[in-house]
Amino acid sequence: MKKMCLALVMMSCAVPVLAEQAPVKMETPPAAIETQAEGELETYGLTFPEDMPLAARNFVLTARNEFEKNNWQKLPKNNEYTRWYFHDEREIGWCSVFQIYCAQHSGLQLIRYKQDVDVAQEDCISAMEGRVGNVRLAFEEHGRWVDAEKGGVPKPGYLVIYGVQGSTPYTHVAIVESVTPLEDGRYELTTIEGNLNSTVRRLNYRYDPTPKEAYHNMFVVPEDEITQENCQYTRQKDTWYITGFCATW
Repeated sequence: MKKMCLALVMMSCAVPVLAEQAPVKMETPPAAIETQAEGELETYGLTFPEDMPLAARNFVLTARNEFEKNNWQKLPKNNEYTRWYFHDEREIGWCSVFQIYCAQHSGLQLIRYKQDVDVAQEDCISAMEGRVGNVRLAFEEHGRWVDAEKGGVPKPGYLVIYGVQGSTPYTHVAIVESVTPLEDGRYELTTIEGNLNSTVRRLNYRYDPTPKEAYHNMFVVPEDEITQENCQYTRQKDTWYITGFCATW
C-alpha cells in the first residue's frame, strides 16, 4: 500500500514570469530563453551545490513549482504540457514532455538525438525527445550520460531514467530534485516525476550505485528515517530500477 504524506498547508508559489510566454512549435529545438533571475522563483527551502548553474537550479524550482501547483491531482493525457508541446489535443504519455516544459521555461538549451550541434561543457541542456531511450542517446552522444551500472551518481537537476526488470531499460524519465549521500554508500534521492499515475509527483527513495544484485538499486526509505514531507515513499513498481542519469549541467 502506498504511503504518502500530503501537506495540507500550501506554500505560496511564485509563478515563473516566463511561464506565460507563448509556446513554440516544437518541430526543431528552439533557442534557449533567458533563465529567471536569482530569487525570482520560490525555493521551497531547497539548497543546491555551489557550482550548480542558475539555469539548472531554476530547472528544479520550475519542476517543483509545477508539482505544488498541481497538488497531486490527476491530469488527462492531453493536458497543459502536451498542448504546449504539440499544439493539439492528442493523448500521449507525457513524462518526457513534462521535463521538456520545465527545461524550456527555465532557460536550458534543448537538443535532439543525432542533431548536429555543439554542446559546450558549461551549457545547461535537456533533450527534446518524447521517447525515453532517445533522451538517453541524446545525452550520451554529448558525453553527458551517467550510467548506473558503472556506479554513476546524479546531481540535483539531472534527469533520472528508469528501466523495468526483464523488459525495457527506458520506461520513464524524471527530474532529480535533491541528492543526499548516506553513510552506507547509498544516496537518498528526491525526484519530481511527470505522468506518474497521471500526476506530477515527488518521490523519495534510496539509490545504491553498487548493488549486490543487478537491476536492484532502488530501495524504500525506512519509515523511522523519513524526513521529507509531501512525497511518495514507496517505489512505483517493484520491478523498476535506475538505468542512469542525464547530466543537464
